[in-house]
Amino acid sequence: MRIPSSVLALSAAAALSLLAACSAQSGLAPRPTTPQDRARSLEGRVPVALSPLALLKLNLNSARHFASFDACPSTGTIEYISDYSNNVVNIYKGKFAGQAPCGQIANLSHPQGMFVKGSTHELFVANTGANNVLAFHRGATSPFKTFTDPGVQNPDDVTVARDGTVIAANIFQPMGHEQGSISTWHSNGTFVGNFPMPNSFEGLFVTVQKDGTLYYNDIDFTSGAGLLWTGVCPLGACGTFTSTGAATAFPGGLRSADGQDVVQIDQNASGGGALITYESFPNGVSCAIGAGDPDGMDLNKTQGHVFYADALNNVGGEITYPSCTAIGTVPGNAGGLPIGAAVDAPESL
Repeated sequence: MRIPSSVLALSAAAALSLLAACSAQSGLAPRPTTPQDRARSLEGRVPVALSPLALLKLNLNSARHFASFDACPSTGTIEYISDYSNNVVNIYKGKFAGQAPCGQIANLSHPQGMFVKGSTHELFVANTGANNVLAFHRGATSPFKTFTDPGVQNPDDVTVARDGTVIAANIFQPMGHEQGSISTWHSNGTFVGNFPMPNSFEGLFVTVQKDGTLYYNDIDFTSGAGLLWTGVCPLGACGTFTSTGAATAFPGGLRSADGQDVVQIDQNASGGGALITYESFPNGVSCAIGAGDPDGMDLNKTQGHVFYADALNNVGGEITYPSCTAIGTVPGNAGGLPIGAAVDAPESL
């Protein structure tokens, strides 16, 4: 079904307002009157990383019960796709070709963005609904470490720097007046600090390069556009964040490619979303993904492939990089809402 162009033109704030109105009519929340009220009224029910396309499909009562299991190989490439509505992470092996998951991590709370630390094969999950980040050893279905910001933030994505710093991008603070922010921890779980995002309505995805340069994208409070920002957080102590000048209709997953180029998804770009590579800012080179609503993504640098979560079509997808040639898809869970994607390749990413 084609989505009307009027819907495609919805800004992030308008989409949140639409969902808030629907929630009010169903008795879930009062009708919000300001952007801050809209945001807080939706917290715990709506993954705000979703573009307006996927918001139309969101079923707030679709969660099913899943049990954790892992029959995945202990070596070789595996991929993770988070399912926001069912509170699980699916695990797949090999290329995406319609196969069922070889494992699942259950008992999560609205998981979104994820990251695999290549040197240790540890999976980090932004466990949005529980206000924390969880870390898992490969093959394990219970976390070995939990990272929590004492200011009670809602993490949307997570990455790990070379110095071991764990870095989360937060949507907003559910109980206060803060908007998007960055939270950091030492590798042992010790909280370092929380750093507000300038001019932000919602924080979204984050990546950090080998030299420590950090990038995150967010929704601009005034315009509703997706903006890309940069800064550094040595040992978790973030300095000033500055704009790269790069903008998207609605920002999606962020990663660093070979040569430290920044790669970003524009969820609402024509052609089923766009994968944009920046060698310099503010303009990048893009290709059409051909998805419904590509959200989070990750790069397998050995293959030169990208794995992404398609929130609208309830699948995980695989394409070549940088050409965006389709490889295949894997189905999500019944009633699922894929948000995050991460790949554990044979060597360090």
